[in-house]
Amino acid sequence: MDLEETLIRRMTRLAIEHGAVNLSQGFTDEAPVYDMVWGGVAAMLGGTEERLARIESMTVRDLPAARGAGGGAALDLTLKELLAGVRNPRDQFNQYSFPFGLPELRRAIADYTDRLYGRRPDPEEEITVVLGASEGMAAAFCALFEPGDGVVVMQPCHELYPSQAAIFGLVPAFVTLRENRGAGTWRLDRDEVRAVASDPSVKAFIVNTPQNPTGKVLNREELSFIAELCRTRDLLAITDEIYEHITFDGHRHLFLPSFDGMAERTLVVNSISKTGRATGWRIGWVLTPPRYTRRLRAVHDNLVVQAPTPLQKGAVALLRQERTFFDGIAGDYRRKRDLLVAGLRAVGFTVTPPEGAYYLFADYRTVPALAEMPPVDAAMHLVKQVGVATVPGDNFYTTGDDGNRYLRFAFCRSSETLEAAVERLRAGL
Repeated sequence: MDLEETLIRRMTRLAIEHGAVNLSQGFTDEAPVYDMVWGGVAAMLGGTEERLARIESMTVRDLPAARGAGGGAALDLTLKELLAGVRNPRDQFNQYSFPFGLPELRRAIADYTDRLYGRRPDPEEEITVVLGASEGMAAAFCALFEPGDGVVVMQPCHELYPSQAAIFGLVPAFVTLRENRGAGTWRLDRDEVRAVASDPSVKAFIVNTPQNPTGKVLNREELSFIAELCRTRDLLAITDEIYEHITFDGHRHLFLPSFDGMAERTLVVNSISKTGRATGWRIGWVLTPPRYTRRLRAVHDNLVVQAPTPLQKGAVALLRQERTFFDGIAGDYRRKRDLLVAGLRAVGFTVTPPEGAYYLFADYRTVPALAEMPPVDAAMHLVKQVGVATVPGDNFYTTGDDGNRYLRFAFCRSSETLEAAVERLRAGL
């Protein structure tokens, strides 16, 4: 098996090497949600539920006394020294916990899902906390399928889908989204999907909506088609929903298990990475029909044991936020999207504005300085000569040559970072 470092990670390394603005890998340079961070910090220091509750109610006035310092001397202590007095000498929250997730996090995931989609999965029988969405997808592939089984994948797609399938001996069956600039969206050829899914070796349909890298948000009609196909062909659906709150222009993310007959055949993979702006925390979950949960948990336990205990406590704080918090996430990304769309168009790129997620899949063949280059060369020119890191479009395709005109730009960075990237593109192109 010929596996290597993903190209997306490589482009991040090149961005650092060349001092480029990194619009390649999909992580932000803005601080994560504070309530979530505090939840993790309080768990690390508190160690037990009792001490955590005490920390939550402490004031600045209480800190010197906890440290054994008083008066003006306390003002000369560093924050690290002050908090040392708060730390519990007894500890549970920095140790092993339930492999399939803290009970309170599984309950929070259940309540969160119910608030958003009107369906509450059973925390004991249908929810497994995993080490990020990538591990959740890998655990599903390993637990549910046998080598030689086929899985339908919509390309362009994140490179981990086909590479993880290869690790477990699965065979990706590709169908292709194609840009329809007149309609301002990407289209799925249903005849192509039916033909691919007719292969008796195909056992599952991988769904990513909102989609990376195109920003396509599958609408009700399209998801109904996929649901009908899964029912008639007896396929499982595995949905990657990490961009669920990032949708634009009236598009909304729809929950596939709520479609007729799909609750018992859909696995939902999700995480806090995008919602909480914390891609490095690696806290995710998989919702499974009960008959698949035991197998998925067994694979997860043997692969990684568990997700970090104190960070699970932080995830609880994130998922317990009011609905208005989640509804407000897309607004900032919409402004960033529009900023980068305008900047790319100004230097000659052709861009269909994404309906969701936080990537622009831009056609560079209309940019004179790049037009004759293959995608990798165009990306290398941008990172080395212009100072902006992107990902070559063909990285998101396994079959065909549709990717030979695209570069992917991530607009999840701060507005200041995006403005700096636009200025470099204007100067360099």
